[in-house]
Amino acid sequence: MTAKNLTKIIGTSESTTAEWKQSLSEINEIIETAVAFTNTEGGKIFVGVSKTGKALGVQIGKGTIENLVNKIGQHTDPKLHPK
Repeated sequence: MTAKNLTKIIGTSESTTAEWKQSLSEINEIIETAVAFTNTEGGKIFVGVSKTGKALGVQIGKGTIENLVNKIGQHTDPKLHPK
């Protein structure tokens, strides 16, 4: 996804295929949304974006994405493997 495409999506309202999460601390909501997207037509979860679509940013350390993907896999059955 290019920065231009990302800018088009962020700043609009959430939809059936795009949802905003303010921080990684919303792990339960992130997992719930991942499951919902899996059971429908798919979608993208943007972490570090306010409910109004404002980019807030989020600290990403070494292993952050891997930990997030592992948590999603551990808390879903059948296991989800998000990209």
